[in-house]
Amino acid sequence: MRDVLRAFFEPPFSADPIRSAAKLAWIIRLRWIALCAQLAAIVPALHFELLEPALVPVFVGVVAVMALANALSFAALRRGHDPEQRDLLFQLGLDVGGTTLLLAVSGGAWNPLVPILFVHAGLGSLLLEGRLSLAFFAALLGCLVFLQLFAQIPPGLSDTRIRGVILFPAQLILAVAFWFLTAWLSRTLSSLQQAFVMRRERETRIDRLRAVGALAAGLSHELATPLNTAQLRIGRLARNQGLADDPDLQVAREALDRCGEVLRQMAGAPLRPEGLQLEVADLDELVREVCAGVTGAGDGPMIRVRSSGRGARFSLLPRVAFSQGLLNLIDNAIEASNGDDEIEVLIEHGPARVDVSVCDRGHGWPDVVKAHLGQPFVTTRPDGVGLGLYFVHTLAEAIGAEFHVEDRQQGGAVARISLPAAQDTRQFAT
Repeated sequence: MRDVLRAFFEPPFSADPIRSAAKLAWIIRLRWIALCAQLAAIVPALHFELLEPALVPVFVGVVAVMALANALSFAALRRGHDPEQRDLLFQLGLDVGGTTLLLAVSGGAWNPLVPILFVHAGLGSLLLEGRLSLAFFAALLGCLVFLQLFAQIPPGLSDTRIRGVILFPAQLILAVAFWFLTAWLSRTLSSLQQAFVMRRERETRIDRLRAVGALAAGLSHELATPLNTAQLRIGRLARNQGLADDPDLQVAREALDRCGEVLRQMAGAPLRPEGLQLEVADLDELVREVCAGVTGAGDGPMIRVRSSGRGARFSLLPRVAFSQGLLNLIDNAIEASNGDDEIEVLIEHGPARVDVSVCDRGHGWPDVVKAHLGQPFVTTRPDGVGLGLYFVHTLAEAIGAEFHVEDRQQGGAVARISLPAAQDTRQFAT
């Protein structure tokens, strides 16, 4: 008996409650319980004159039809049929229609088992969505009206009936209350489930990024020594043999230099929240310092810094790592800019967050970059490594910020870091 109950309450066919197949499987199980209860109620209904003997064949016939429909639905699920929302509407409509007929031949709206329709109101708002849920609820109200107008009143209820003008409004109020309450609970639980799934995906993503960062740090550490040795040996060979201008040797030295640059970027990739030194920084001041350093370093595009909003200016962040991440975004914007196109760095102050956006007038973000944002070694540049955006994304994850990329409406790309704002530096004094 214990095994039977355990099998009954196990998730049917699919552990995902969002799938319609799982919902229909639960409907089928609940319907078997309801049909067994209806058959068991025949004897006491006859005893208390709630069901006339002449109507027993009709009663049993309706139960048999519903049982046949239940068996066919179960067989379809076993064959792998994937129902849609309309199939669920049909199944729930079948339940309500059959239950209404059973109630109609045994007292109608005055039958003590009428509240079972209120359970169907809850099921409809729980399992159906949008207009289908409203359509089902309208059909349910129609069934309540039908039970008021067309019902066989048995002798056991002929002298105890409540007037319809009292009974029907009460039943209507209960049906509406069941539907609204269940709909609200369903939407709330769905929102909580989505938030849980997003949080779990975020944690999984952070774990993957940490694993990749640890691997990158290990590789850079292991390869740094032999790479330095190779660079020193080639330099000594060039001096001793007078091969400083040899083209093959020059290509080899450039390749080794590039490997060194890749290793330096990989060494800075692993960012762990527990290893970062956070401090309160004035984002206006910090961003302008970084942009001024880039502008004074060469003859590249002009960088214009704009600040807007009256919210907080401060945020808790690692100054060095953030400056490196901002430099990576500015380097990408310079690479994507055409000639002397201006690059804009926008600082938007809000009540809870401060957004730092780097905007260019290039060709926008490639689809592969947007699809794999946050993954290492994704780049469309021939000489790119694919660690710049990965560094920024990892930094944002580590300090509780958000990193987004999008295309500008008039052409170009935007890379935005959204940081939690600190309204007053004194709140971090302790």
